[in-house]
Amino acid sequence: MISRNALTARGFTLIELLAAITLLGLLAAILMGTVRGAERSTSAATDAVERTEQYARTQAFLRDHIGGALPLRWRREVNQPLKFSGKQSTLTYFAPVTSQIAEGGVMWWQLAVAKSSSPSKGSQLVLRRLPAASDDKVVPDLASADAIVLADNIETLTISYFDPGDDPLTNPDGGAWLDSWDENSRMPTLITLRVTEAGNRRWPDLTVPLKLSQALGCNFDFQRQRCIIQGTATR
Repeated sequence: MISRNALTARGFTLIELLAAITLLGLLAAILMGTVRGAERSTSAATDAVERTEQYARTQAFLRDHIGGALPLRWRREVNQPLKFSGKQSTLTYFAPVTSQIAEGGVMWWQLAVAKSSSPSKGSQLVLRRLPAASDDKVVPDLASADAIVLADNIETLTISYFDPGDDPLTNPDGGAWLDSWDENSRMPTLITLRVTEAGNRRWPDLTVPLKLSQALGCNFDFQRQRCIIQGTATR
């Protein structure tokens, strides 16, 4: 007859060992899944914060820079066009150099999306710049001009322009949004930028009021969202 002590001393059976190994494997898989999930959550949260910082920083800069576009002509004549070109995917304008970039002067600027030389950065939102030439007669081609990279991994840039109408002072509600700006005697009063990142992630729309938006220049009333020309009665 086998004693109780002998049964205790013989150890685990093969089935018991397999069951224990299987259980340990399941626990390890659950633990690794939890760790990887936490890593993904942390990475996603970090990416979201970085993207938020990217568009917030870029939009703050563009609001100030585009808002300062100058409604200047090539000559001091009434029928000369303004130094401005508004397309659906590019915006070319004449503006001062901001303190974030350099000191003093005015230049040509163009906001656009361009392919990056680095595949990891995808297409980029860039602000091209070109010194003004005294003999300029048309908006220059800035496709190969020096570019400042504002944001990486950008898929599309869509721009729209608000036309205040022929008489924005007496009829402030008569304006309309346009996909391009073909009017060369005056500037739009508002410009809206819609930026989409890789993965179809869209930034909040940015609407920029131009501080000097009429052919003769004006003071922009931010509260009323319209141009106030000095010496003209307002309603």
